[in-house]
Amino acid sequence: MTKGLRNANGLGHTYKVGNSYKTVIRRNGKVFTATAPTQKDSRHRAMLKAEGITAASTNATLESIILENFLLSWLENEHRHNIAHSTYLRYRSLAIHHINPVIGKIKISELSSRDISETLSSMRSNGQSVRSMQQARALLSICLGEAENLEYIALNPVKKVKNPQGKSKAFTPLTLDEIKRLLNTFEGTYLAARLHIALLCGLRQGEALGLRWSDIDLVNGTLEVKDQIQIVNKKPVFTSLKTERSRRTVILTPDTIAALQRHFNFVEQLKKHGLGNWSELDLVFPSEDGTPRSPKTDYDQWQNALKLCGIGPRRLHDARHSAATLMYASGVGIEVISRALGHSTSAITSRLYVHAAEQPLRNAAELIQQRLKL
Repeated sequence: MTKGLRNANGLGHTYKVGNSYKTVIRRNGKVFTATAPTQKDSRHRAMLKAEGITAASTNATLESIILENFLLSWLENEHRHNIAHSTYLRYRSLAIHHINPVIGKIKISELSSRDISETLSSMRSNGQSVRSMQQARALLSICLGEAENLEYIALNPVKKVKNPQGKSKAFTPLTLDEIKRLLNTFEGTYLAARLHIALLCGLRQGEALGLRWSDIDLVNGTLEVKDQIQIVNKKPVFTSLKTERSRRTVILTPDTIAALQRHFNFVEQLKKHGLGNWSELDLVFPSEDGTPRSPKTDYDQWQNALKLCGIGPRRLHDARHSAATLMYASGVGIEVISRALGHSTSAITSRLYVHAAEQPLRNAAELIQQRLKL
């Protein structure tokens, strides 16, 4: 037996056995095997078994696989390991409730762009948001793109379907005066560092709650965003970030460094009062016993801080938007802001976050006026 060949995306191993090829796929503690004259046929037959497809003859091919079987199996066994748990749950819900009821029984080899469009139209008719439709299209695009790469289908039909368009959800950034009011009001308190991380550094909630002291260099004024806290099966767990650019270095302002230095002392006091019940996880923003802080508690503290400062309710994510808008209004370039926020592309930063900043536009108007007077 020769050395095994690893198939794409964890779809088992294929080995040369005599004049044939043998593929072995392991999923959920079960082993599926198939032998065929060619490597491709061996892999295809093993996939048939792994997908739960039964056939009357040994000549069955992957053309027998219907979408709902392929989609759910691929999502469960392959793609869920590449995405955040919350994204996996969202995709699974879309597949079960919106995609499979419409086109799930169609063979993947027979899917057309019209089928994809009808699915999205059905979602729209059922009152689903544009964002949900976009996510459903993205799920199908990735799934069927994998089927195309593995030569299970000739062409990904999603490529010919336009991404649904609609009005973007409005963001409401805090004004410069409101940001100053929050930071000044809570300066020297336990909440100060959390506000700095949200309003000036722009970390997502999960990134902030997963932040460890080992990620922070107070001497050089840097912060490494490496992991995040997510709720999985109702329990907080550390998970990796979605993209390579999400893992990033943030440069801290002197005031943020000072706030974190004071916050370190607050956490040390919490440990002393833990009465032996402290769970040492090195968290910057722990709960009273050292375990990860509840996202709900974190959100409630944010809302209480806004109320105390006479500021209307805002989503916690609006603090991240405020950080981006503040940087843009201060003359920071889009690419730098994109790196600071951990966006996959600067186009996302431009589209989502900087449209509300007036100062750069005023500066542009002043430059035009000055030019006209020359």
